[in-house]
Amino acid sequence: MAEKRTKNLICACCGEHTKGRQWWNRDIGYGLCGKCFNWLKSRGETLEEITKSYGKEGYNFFNTKDLGGKNDTISE
Repeated sequence: MAEKRTKNLICACCGEHTKGRQWWNRDIGYGLCGKCFNWLKSRGETLEEITKSYGKEGYNFFNTKDLGGKNDTISE
């Protein structure tokens, strides 16, 4: 069953706190933040490659454009 609510996660790339939904292929509690999603794309990774590792953009993790340009990291 798919998760409906977003959860607090830790970005597996940079270690920042973020929100998203758990991806089956990622350790529990880890996901991808919007900054790192954009960074991975800028390095030439395709959306297909990113999806295999982190899940679906807009569902498992959020690009900063999905948030109206706001960063998705959580301040503690």
